Amino acid sequence: WESGEFRVEEFRVPLVDARVVPPKVAPVAPKELAFGVQMNHLSGGVMAQAHLRATALLKPRATSFASYDGFSFEPPREGGPDPQAQESEASDGAAQREGKLIADKLPLMTDKNGAAHLLLKDLPKITRPSEVVAEVTFNDPNGEVQTVGATVPLWPSAVVLGVKTGSWASSRGQVKFTGLALDTAGKPVKSQAVDVRGRLAQVISTRKRMVGGFYAYDNRTDIKDLGALCSGRTD
Repeated sequence: WESGEFRVEEFRVPLVDARVVPPKVAPVAPKELAFGVQMNHLSGGVMAQAHLRATALLKPRATSFASYDGFSFEPPREGGPDPQAQESEASDGAAQREGKLIADKLPLMTDKNGAAHLLLKDLPKITRPSEVVAEVTFNDPNGEVQTVGATVPLWPSAVVLGVKTGSWASSRGQVKFTGLALDTAGKPVKSQAVDVRGRLAQVISTRKRMVGGFYAYDNRTDIKDLGALCSGRTD
C-alpha cells in the first residue's frame, strides 16, 4: 500500500534552542497560569531582546489511570428532556473538544538573559480535566519562523472521583456500582466523604405512518432525578 511520498528540497538548520517551561506541578482550578521561556543560540550565548508571539489553547482531555481500567472518571452529562437543549449541549460539547483560544499572538520580549515570562490571566472556570497548550513563535536567524510549545494538565479539584458499574444484562432492575476517590497522581484517597446521586433517563420512541408508506420516529427523553443513593467515606 502506497499512501504518498514527499521530498525535502531544502532544509535550514535551526540556530536557536528555544524552550517553553511549564509549571512543575499540575495546577488545580487555577485562575492564572505562568510559563517560562528561554532562548539560547546553539552556537553559544543567550538571545536577548528577541520578539516573540505566544498563543494558548484550553481544551478538555480524557482521564484514565492504569490501575483502574474499569472506572469512568468523566463528569456527568448535562441536558434534559428538551431536544433543543440536547442539541445545544451537543454543539457546545463539540466546540469544547476543539478547544478555546485563551491567548492569541501575545507579544513577548526576552530580557538580557534570554528569558521571557508568559502569564495567562482570567482563565475560564475548570469543571472537568483539561489541558493548556501554549506555543511560542519566533523568527530564527536562519530566516525561518519556528514554533515551540508545552502542554500543562489542569484539574478541577484535588480529588478525582470515579465510578464502576456492573453488567446491565444481569441487573434486572438493580444497579451495582463502586465509587472511587483518587488524587491527581492516581493514588487512593482515604476517608474521603462521597455522596452518590442517581438519575434515570428513559427514551420513549413513537412510530407514525407518513404519506407514501414511509414511517417516522419521534423520540422523547424523560429524565427523573433519583436523589441521593448512598453516602459514606472511602476505605
